[in-house]
Amino acid sequence: MRGDAPQEGVKIWDIALRLFHWALVVAFAFSAWSAFQDKFGIYANMHTYAGVCVLILVCWRILWGLAGSESARFTSFVRGPKAIMGYLKHGDAAKCPGHNPLGAWSVVLMLLLLLAQAVMGLFATDDMFFSGPLSDQAGDWAGRLTRWHKQTGLVLLALAGLHILVVLYYTLIKKAGLVRAMITGTKPAAKRAPKLASPWRALAILVPLAGTLWYLILG
Repeated sequence: MRGDAPQEGVKIWDIALRLFHWALVVAFAFSAWSAFQDKFGIYANMHTYAGVCVLILVCWRILWGLAGSESARFTSFVRGPKAIMGYLKHGDAAKCPGHNPLGAWSVVLMLLLLLAQAVMGLFATDDMFFSGPLSDQAGDWAGRLTRWHKQTGLVLLALAGLHILVVLYYTLIKKAGLVRAMITGTKPAAKRAPKLASPWRALAILVPLAGTLWYLILG
């Protein structure tokens, strides 16, 4: 039928958001893996640089959620309890043009936790082999920030595992094509395709942001 969405799907996610997603996966994986290694040489550097990359990426995503593509903006997909309950009763992930109402809040939660984790890591120290790049400015808060940094890291690992299970469920059982959508940017949808921002706008936000944070943190 002419009014139906095309079988191959419509463009939902811009290239900048897709690159952000996979870059964050890599940075978080390196950060988490290096956290469980002895903090000598390469592992200490890996943990520091990966953590700073996570911070830069999350800050960019927050800005992109305010000034980026329509599907990336928080105002376009963050909904209240009524929308969440309606989705749980009648929702179909394949028909959601972007994040579904439940997934939207998981995105917000992950971003906030990653932001807190990365910021606390800047001031964390084990008083022996490893210290964050700004740990000398933490003062009496260093111990608490280090403990919270470790605890938040465990929470994030659990949420990452849950996220993978949910994606597998919607991909294999619901046939929603979530992984494919985050690779190609297209997804079957019942609504119109959202307006996507130019990748040059993404670069215009990322470059000064990354340069400023890298200089302020690592000098």
